[in-house]
Parts: sequence; C-alpha cells; structure tokens
Amino acid sequence: MAGVTDLIIVGGGAAGLACAVAGARQGLKVTVLERTERCGHKLALTGGRKGNFTHVATPREMAGRFDCEPGLVMPLLRRFPFQRIVRFFDDMGIDSRVDAEGCVWPARTNAAGIRDALLEELGRSGGAVRTRVRIAEVRPGWTITTDRRDEVRARNVCIATGGASYPQTGSTGDGIRIAAGLGLATTPWFAALASLKTRDDLGELAGISLPLVHMGLLTGRDPGDMQLRREATGHFIFAHEYASGSSVLNLCGFAARALTLGEKAVLRVDWVPQSNAQQLAAAIGKAREKQNRAKVTTVMAAWVSCRLAARLCGFAGVPEDRLMAGLSRGEAEAIVRKLKATDLAIAGIEPIERATVTGGGVGLDEVDMTTMAAKRFPGLYFAGEVLDLWAETGGYNLHFAWASGMRAAESVAGRRPQSGQTSG
Repeated sequence: MAGVTDLIIVGGGAAGLACAVAGARQGLKVTVLERTERCGHKLALTGGRKGNFTHVATPREMAGRFDCEPGLVMPLLRRFPFQRIVRFFDDMGIDSRVDAEGCVWPARTNAAGIRDALLEELGRSGGAVRTRVRIAEVRPGWTITTDRRDEVRARNVCIATGGASYPQTGSTGDGIRIAAGLGLATTPWFAALASLKTRDDLGELAGISLPLVHMGLLTGRDPGDMQLRREATGHFIFAHEYASGSSVLNLCGFAARALTLGEKAVLRVDWVPQSNAQQLAAAIGKAREKQNRAKVTTVMAAWVSCRLAARLCGFAGVPEDRLMAGLSRGEAEAIVRKLKATDLAIAGIEPIERATVTGGGVGLDEVDMTTMAAKRFPGLYFAGEVLDLWAETGGYNLHFAWASGMRAAESVAGRRPQSGQTSG
C-alpha cells in the first residue's frame, strides 16, 4: 500500500484535530477530511467562545461526571489526566489558567485560538486537511468514498464526526450513518446538554437567574413510582418556556433518556441549598414577629426574587399579597417546603440543534474504550462525541474529545508496520 495514507480522520472538530496532531507528531501520514469550509467551527464556540478545554478533576472524579459506568472511561482518563491535556496545548503555546470551579481556560487566547493552534501544529507536523468533503461511504479496506464519488484509501480510519447539535458547524450526525453502514450498533441522537421545557408555564419568570440551586431528577412510569435518578448543583435560569443553567443542563440527558422510554421526568428544585428547612422556618418565624406588616413575598426576597417568591406562594397555596401578620403556621410550613423542594414536571427538551452536546451515537459495546478501536474492524477507530456518552458541563466533554482522539492516534501508531515490513 505504498503511498496510502496511514490515517484518515473523518471530521475536523476537537477530537479529529487532536487525533491528527497526535498522529502527525508520531510520524504518521495523516489527512483530515472536513465537511465544511474550515475545521473547528463548533470548537471555536466552546465555553461562550472563551474555550474551557478541560477540568482539574482527578480521573476518578471526572469519570463520575459521565453518563456511562465510570469503569468504561477510567482507563482512558488515567492515561490522559488533565495535566497531560494541559501539556499537549502548552507545547502549542497555549498557556492555561484555572478558575475557582476547577475549569481550565486558555490564559491569553480564546476558543478560536485553540482551534487555530491545533491547525498550525498540524501543518508544522506534516498533516494535511481537506475541506468541503462529504463522506458517502466508508468500506473496510479502508476506502472512503465522497459524495463526488472520489475515493481515498488509508491503512486506518478514525471517525470523529461529532454529534448532531449546531448543524451549521458541520455536526450533522453523519457518524451514525457511517457506523450503521458498517453494521455497527448505534443509538439515535438526542439533546444531552440542553434546556428543559416545563409543563407549568413559567414564562412570567423569564430572565430570573439564581447563582446556586440544588436539584434532583426523578423518573418513573407512574407518579407513585418516581425514583431519584441524578442530582446536580449549579446556577438556574428561567428562559421563557425553558428552564436552563448548568444545574439543568447536567440533568438534561438523563431526562431525555427517560422521556424517550415513555417515563415521566420531574425536577425537584431546592432554591436555597445554603440553608436547611429549620433555618428557613426560624427566619420566617422571626419575620412574623418583627416584620408583621411586610408581605410574605418581600420576606422571601431574602432568598429568591420577588417574582419567583410570588410563584412559589402560588405553588404553596398562599396568596401572594398575604402579610406576615396573617401567615398561618401551616402556610409558613408550606412555603418552606416549596423553597426546599419545588417539583417541575418536564414536558420536553430544547431542540437538538441548540444542544451544547448530544447523546446517542456509536454504541460503546462496539468499541474498545482502552484503545478507541472498533472491536469488529481492525484499523477503524472512533473518537469524541460520535460515541454514545456525554459528560456534565465544565470541560469534561472536550477533555474526552482530546483524550479519545490522542489515544486513537497512539493506537494507530502502535499498529504501524515495522521497518522492512509491508502492510495489506
């Protein structure tokens, strides 16, 4: 196979570019095939365009942020802890800084700067990029046919086509089509990090943002069968007909799976996680004595906005114009219950096109997660969001993209024929 490319990477996003750079650095002849006119469109939008590219969590902590069994991703995360990812980018001139929450950001550039550094490094290392290439078929061999009927041959192929969100960036879900064409098991795409639509109309609360709430996701077939599925802490935003914020996004994928299975999904929100129910009850009791002419909503504004306080009063069955002097003990207890546990039934998910990350993709049973190699097809690899797993917000999804792409390149380099040997 003289002249045949060592590694073709389908998709020029985060995982694809990491795979390409790592492979080229190891002396592989590498070519990236990108659907759009330029690589890394979605990467350039990461972290509000500021580029949160990993997190300082330990491998064990990070594994717990993914939706799959931690043991599936632990070997990869141990091989690629955040320090190795930071060094990977430091070698390209990307200095980093760590914020108070442990998120790692580029210190002197942004998300587009990360994309540009990867492309520049790929060029310096001898890798190639072909843009505006749409893939029609990938055949064992390996032969890749484009929609123009051109054919490209390679010893190895890495599918790094991403998910199905922000299709204008090139993430159009092609990975499932390619994998299905090879007979691999796949799961349909769904929004994994996205806002959730509530059954109750909360439009009058639009624009309200809470910096810290704690919530649990309950799922089940029937109201009496609801079980706590997952918990999250973070900020919360009322966005017209949707509930949003990091706390919601981190539960979205689990809610989406439940709804797909025909189950019900409910967010149980603690609006005041910094205080327990006894402390809130004591504060309300004190206000009944010293602020008896104040409205209940005015007192509640110490914890939540007046508009949200009025809605919580409605949920608690307390008139929003009630004065503290007229607040009964039972009403006070009902308000505390709603401050600590408001149930919001979920009606649906934000459209997948607007999701930050998608779930679904190539089944993990089809891939050796220690090497990123397809179990049934030697020379075929997968990396990044094309695989059926996702993680919470905070840099974990990009970390997986870098780690899986780099590991695929290492695996390909390990298969390279030794000097004097031939291949295929």
